[in-house]
Amino acid sequence: MAYPTFICAYEKDHNPPLDAEAELWFQEARALEKVRGVKNWRKIVWLYEKAIAKDHWKAMHNLAGLYRTGWPGQPGVEQDTSKMLDLYERMVKLKVPLGYYNWAVIAEHGRGVLKSDRMASSYMFQAAQLGSPLAQVRIGNYFSFELPRNRQDDRMAESYFRCAGGQDSPEAIIETAAFYEIAKKNKPRALFYYQRAASLGNFTGVSNLRGAFETMPHPIHDFGYKPNPELYELYTTLWKQLQADNNLRFPNLMKDHPLPAHPTQGFDAEHPDRRPEL
Repeated sequence: MAYPTFICAYEKDHNPPLDAEAELWFQEARALEKVRGVKNWRKIVWLYEKAIAKDHWKAMHNLAGLYRTGWPGQPGVEQDTSKMLDLYERMVKLKVPLGYYNWAVIAEHGRGVLKSDRMASSYMFQAAQLGSPLAQVRIGNYFSFELPRNRQDDRMAESYFRCAGGQDSPEAIIETAAFYEIAKKNKPRALFYYQRAASLGNFTGVSNLRGAFETMPHPIHDFGYKPNPELYELYTTLWKQLQADNNLRFPNLMKDHPLPAHPTQGFDAEHPDRRPEL
């Protein structure tokens, strides 16, 4: 199969602008979704629908997600595959990168549409070329892990992962970190991306950093660094803070706490004296 030429695009450069009033409705709906206990799903759906009337694609994505799963036992949101598909299709018509990614996923799994690997691949590549970091790591994983061993292409995979890892999607950054940890065996670059995810409030990122400098023998997350009580305490504190409030972000983490050099691989296995850059 001939693959499209790799283009590193960022999602933010292709997302349609959001109407200011619709954004207020969207944020109100999100706040209501985060309320503990019984949620006012009817009002949440109503707010999303108001935002969607003004082409708010984030509201389309969130409401489609509610229709995809439904909310068992609670009135206001029933599982409705048809409504989900309508919203995903509308996102595609607006050329939203996430819309193409969503359509690729439902085509891959046959959710509401005929299962089609060809359609899924087409939409996934379109999503990646429009900058979807989730699509980029999905393609990176395909090249690096899913092909037969003699056809795997880590060079092509790395291009997609590097592009995805430069965006502000914690999920995509974690996938990028895992690629460097598993496929490239590049421990300092892997930890660089885990730290980047941690700065965006990602629990997995913080857990890996905490484990990397664990002071106990045989840590779960062993990256080959020397035990460091100070760094272990730092990331344990962040770990506890995120447990208490998962909305926390640590924007100065990478600047204030640059990672030490790895004992054998330096700052980057391929460039030991150079700190990783996006």
